[in-house]
Parts: sequence; structure tokens; C-alpha cells
Amino acid sequence: MFELKNKLKGKVICITGASGYIGSSLVSQLSNYPVKKIIRISRKKLKPLKNIEDWILDLNELNSWLKIVKCSDIIFHLSGNTSIAVAENAPEKTLISEILPIKNLVKASKELGRNPRVIYTSTATIYGLTEKLPIEESHNPVPITCHDNNKLQTEKYLEIASKENAVDSVSLRLSNVYGPSLNESSACDRGILSKITKMCFENKTIPLYGSGNYIRDYVYIDDVISALLLTSIVNYTKIRKNSEIVFNVSSGKGTYVKTVFYLIAKEVEIITSKNINIESAPWPSQVSEIEKRNFIGSAERLKSLTGWSAKTSIEDGVHFLVNHYSKEFM
Repeated sequence: MFELKNKLKGKVICITGASGYIGSSLVSQLSNYPVKKIIRISRKKLKPLKNIEDWILDLNELNSWLKIVKCSDIIFHLSGNTSIAVAENAPEKTLISEILPIKNLVKASKELGRNPRVIYTSTATIYGLTEKLPIEESHNPVPITCHDNNKLQTEKYLEIASKENAVDSVSLRLSNVYGPSLNESSACDRGILSKITKMCFENKTIPLYGSGNYIRDYVYIDDVISALLLTSIVNYTKIRKNSEIVFNVSSGKGTYVKTVFYLIAKEVEIITSKNINIESAPWPSQVSEIEKRNFIGSAERLKSLTGWSAKTSIEDGVHFLVNHYSKEFM
């Protein structure tokens, strides 16, 4: 903690997607550090926060990135589409919205002669339908959705830019992120555990698609924020030496979806004294096969570089999540 505070001291930090699920948590955490300035980037006006600067910018425009890069030491690029369903319905539009901001970021860095640290949030679903578990970064990604292909193309563009010394980039492949945050995901196929928790408090029947025997690697939001912060300060010489700029952010432990649903229901039942009904339901007709995958990620590469590991067990994380929503419903 001391090293993190010391290395972030005096830094100007820019966060795109700052109003989102992960972004809002990151802003909240960063407000505890002695940074010089925190800049939130959004397409719309945000609720003002003390000691936080807000810029309304179009990230598809080069001028926006010239403004950002000119003053930023660290850029957390969290904006962009997070929904598999949305990307399938608008593949070209979502690809442009993913790639164009990064192209303009790199172009701005070259024009200004600055190479800021760029932390890009990718996704673990980029690996596709895997069989051998856990999955390491050396496993060849075979994306089967437009969303995951977009993420892979963006990673590759950042990799090239880093080799050209235009930016110092790190791409984090996030597993299933869950936990309370200041803002929830707006995507219908994201933030599932939060949605299930709210349904439990509303005493609604919980649909469990298929058998529920699908393995997920759940990572608590606070652990994800820790990974973001640690990769923002790591000595980039170490990264260049190993030619490794992609890292899994995973717990390394697998949990059945069914198990998590019942954990949530049990916690809510204790608080409300009501029985929660979980029923098997058929998969929606348009659901991607990626939703039926089994996945456990290895975070050993990230651990060796930064010392990071997931600290929060699924049991503790669910407890924290349910208690968070209990304040809203009870």
C-alpha cells in the first residue's frame, strides 16, 4: 500500500468510462491516493465529485486524445461496449468504437512525443471455448463473438504501439467481475450476480439456465481495482524484457454458476426470512455458446510481475454483495 501511494503521488490520472461499473469504483479508490489530479472522461455530464475534474469528450476524435495525452501520466481506458449481445447486433459500429479511440490515442501520443501508461480492460472470454483449465495467457485466443474479436484486435493494436514505444500499455483480461459498485452495468448480459441479488430481494423466481453446471472464475471488484492500480505503477522495463503486456485477472478458482446462485439465495433468505425459488430454465434462443463455457484463469503472470492475487473468496464476496443490496431493499 505504501509503495502504491508513493508511486501514484503527483500523477495525473485519466479514466475513460469513469461513470461505469468498474470506472466508478476505480475513481472512488483513487480518491484515497495522493495523486495530483483525477480526470473523469464521459460523453455526458456526471454528478460532480469533490477534487475530481470532469471532461465531456468524444473518444472517437483525435482532438479529444490530444487533450488527454497532453496532461496524463496514466490512462485507464475502461470505456467501450461490454455487451456480447450488443456487439452481435451492431458488429461494425462496436468494432469502430473499440478500435478508433485506441488508434487516436496512439496517434496523439506520437504527435505529442509522450508515452503514457495505458491500462486497457479486455476480457477473459477472448479465449473462446476452452477445454484445458486453468487458462494461461500463452493459450491462443479463439474468439467466437464479435465483442471478443473486437477486444483481441484492440489488444494487438496496443501491442504494436508498445513495441514502437508510442505508449506503455497493459491489457488486462478480466474474468467474471462482481461485487457492489457506485454504478451498475447497463448491459443486460453483464453484472449478472448483482441482478440476481436484486431479484432475490424482490422475492422473484430466479431462472437458472441449463443445468447451471458451468464453471466461472469470479473476481471481486476490489481485487480488480487492485490489479488496475498495481499494473499502472509497475516498472515497464520488466514488461518489455519479458514481452508480456497481456495479463489475466482471475481468481484461479472455479465455481459453478448454480453454486453462486444458491449462495446468494441463502444469504438473502437469512436477511429476509423468505424462501427464494430457483428454477431451471431453457437457454434463450439467441444466447452465444460462450455463455455455456467453463473457464478458470491463471493469474500467475500478473502475480510474478506485481505480487497481485485475488484476496476475496466467493463466499465473502457474495456476503459483501448481498449486504450492499440489503441497504436498498430492507
